[in-house]
Amino acid sequence: MDGTALDSRKATILKAVVEHYVRNGEPVGSKRLVDEADLGVSAATVRADMAVLEHEGFIVQPHTSAGRVPTDKGYRYFVDTLPDRTALRPEHRAALEAVLADASDLEDLLRRTSLALSRFTRFASLVVAPRVTRRILRHVELLPVGASGVLVVLIDDTGRVEKRRVLLDEPVGEADVQRARHAVNSSVSGLRADQAPDVVAGVAAAAPPELRALLDAVAEALRQGAAPAPDQGEVFVGGTANIAGPGYFDRIEQVKQVYETLEEQVLLLDAVRGALDQGDPGVRIGTELPLVELAACSVVAASYGSAGGAVGSVGVLGPTRMDYPRTLAAVQAVASSLEKALAELSVR
Repeated sequence: MDGTALDSRKATILKAVVEHYVRNGEPVGSKRLVDEADLGVSAATVRADMAVLEHEGFIVQPHTSAGRVPTDKGYRYFVDTLPDRTALRPEHRAALEAVLADASDLEDLLRRTSLALSRFTRFASLVVAPRVTRRILRHVELLPVGASGVLVVLIDDTGRVEKRRVLLDEPVGEADVQRARHAVNSSVSGLRADQAPDVVAGVAAAAPPELRALLDAVAEALRQGAAPAPDQGEVFVGGTANIAGPGYFDRIEQVKQVYETLEEQVLLLDAVRGALDQGDPGVRIGTELPLVELAACSVVAASYGSAGGAVGSVGVLGPTRMDYPRTLAAVQAVASSLEKALAELSVR
């Protein structure tokens, strides 16, 4: 907030202007506010207070003889003075958790989350993958593939699943694959991903001859898996078609600019993380966003954590004319449910 304080009556009038505009998408005048809201004062008093609010930049008259609509400053005051957050309805939260609980791995979970959030809010959803700085291996599965191939499946403490196929020069039996799997998990379960390759290489050096080639191949697969994950910071976007919803933007050019921005991962990351600079959950409104292309948009975001300490974020990108209490409730509920689903995924 910029420090401007409003007395209770002007704050109430501003709240009524915001709620009317969000609900109807039309400017509102003093008489209609008096008719719609229980303000307890005359239309003349409301008109005088609206003139003050306009002078101080909280509302604006978009056209001559029209009513007023909120400015970015007006939305900001409204958001910063919200009472206790609205909660997602219990049946909606239960449905959300049921959808996320069926995820097969981290990528599937994040995609499900992005789709669920876009459905709840009717805006474009942004789900940022956890930023992993130290991955801990929870399990390594080895599965025979054909006569001389083995699929190496790495599962870490964030629930991330990574698969690598190795090919050997000689056929390998299922029993030897199972012996190698036991030896690998006995030695690396609970280790950092960057420690595991050397440990398995040491196990290979001391292993029976029939297992050495397979264990060496597993060590190399683990070495490749220990490299920084390419999807760290990746943004999963859902509901982009919602951007074209009727009444959200004044001009088709604004819709086009938003669509183009949704294709730029770095710009989306900056928008979400910038919103979290405002707090957690955080909101950035219109011109508070770093890109002029998003001047007609707002971003609402919240962070989530994983069992391994990695942190990601979820958010929505929509028009400044959004139902902020409802959107904040949805974003927070989704972040909380995603955190719970991650914890369950990590112990499967």
